[in-house]
Amino acid sequence: MNFILAVNEYKITLLFYSLVFLIVYLNRNKFDVHGKFIFLYRTKIGVNLMDTIANKARRLIKFLGYLGVLIGFLGMVFTFIMILWLTYKLILDKSVGGASPVIPGLPIAGTGLVFPLITGWIVLFIIILVHEFSHGIVASAHNIKVKNSGIAFFGPILGAFVEPDEKSLSKKRHWIQHSIFAAGAFSNFLTVGAVLLIAFLILNPLGSLLSVSTGVIIFSQPDLPAEKAGIVNNTVVTGINDKEISTIDDFREIMEGIGPEENIILKSNEEAYTVTTTVDPEGSSQGYLGVWIIGEKTELKNDNAMNAFLFKIIGWFNQFFGWLGFLSLNIGLINLLPIFITDGARMLKISLERLIPDRNRSISIWLFFNWVSVFSLLILVFLPLFRWLSSILNGILI
Repeated sequence: MNFILAVNEYKITLLFYSLVFLIVYLNRNKFDVHGKFIFLYRTKIGVNLMDTIANKARRLIKFLGYLGVLIGFLGMVFTFIMILWLTYKLILDKSVGGASPVIPGLPIAGTGLVFPLITGWIVLFIIILVHEFSHGIVASAHNIKVKNSGIAFFGPILGAFVEPDEKSLSKKRHWIQHSIFAAGAFSNFLTVGAVLLIAFLILNPLGSLLSVSTGVIIFSQPDLPAEKAGIVNNTVVTGINDKEISTIDDFREIMEGIGPEENIILKSNEEAYTVTTTVDPEGSSQGYLGVWIIGEKTELKNDNAMNAFLFKIIGWFNQFFGWLGFLSLNIGLINLLPIFITDGARMLKISLERLIPDRNRSISIWLFFNWVSVFSLLILVFLPLFRWLSSILNGILI
């Protein structure tokens, strides 16, 4: 029954991906196929534009490329340590969330959030375009020919690529190679900065002119106090105990004064919930509800047709830039994690080969870091699924 409901709920998404897969399959002769499910379509689109931009701003692009190397290695170390830490916490604590692929039109496991189909594809297209275009521009700035650009499909999932001349690239000094590989992730981080500027300088001021905050939207985390109290996703909290809440700052300020094992009343417009806080897994003395704060509920100050139209437009842009910033950051970080095919893996390989003269030893160390990353990601993705299936089986057996 649950399967049938899921099919009905996501039938448009399933139809969309079926059509994408069908189109790719019917045109498979135009693609280079790798591993039976990776389809590459090579073009020259954008190659001349990469050269033009590189020629007009060569010094700036080289400077940003070298800066990207520093940011790239810091990001690699941060992501590797973070993945190990999250894996360690997940193994020890069943309440800790794992990792999940983010696919437009489908829910993100463990969050209750659905990544919008059309908005999601627009966001991913922009992120991929910026990422790959940056590789090509930095390569062109160092007089490395970009042979092809193109799109890739991993099954029905969209990707993109640029192909610099590998022979020419391999002859360049190591810091140049690093700058080309780091360019994609660095451009994703710059995108996050641009998103924050747009939000704080344009969207937030426009939104405050048209609307006023009336509550905080929360999602309940699985098996934690809020969910156990019956709080469902998209609940709008308007008060805690006897204090009113309209903004996220209000919510956080009140929660700072509440400790573990306290009974509190969370109020919405429809209902009041009694929640018993638990210990914060991050180790602070503050009580823990087990919720994600999604945003603020807003209402129009002056409810007329023009304001309502502008309010919807601003709402869509808020959603769009929110996803763009969130995914740009995560895709940039994951791309720096050494997992064989990533830019981070290539950067690490070049560094180890320079630091360790014995090639066999450098390759062994490189493989170690890659396999640790791969197994950590597999644990983060599949251990929560395994635990969920185990709980279902135990329920059936009991």
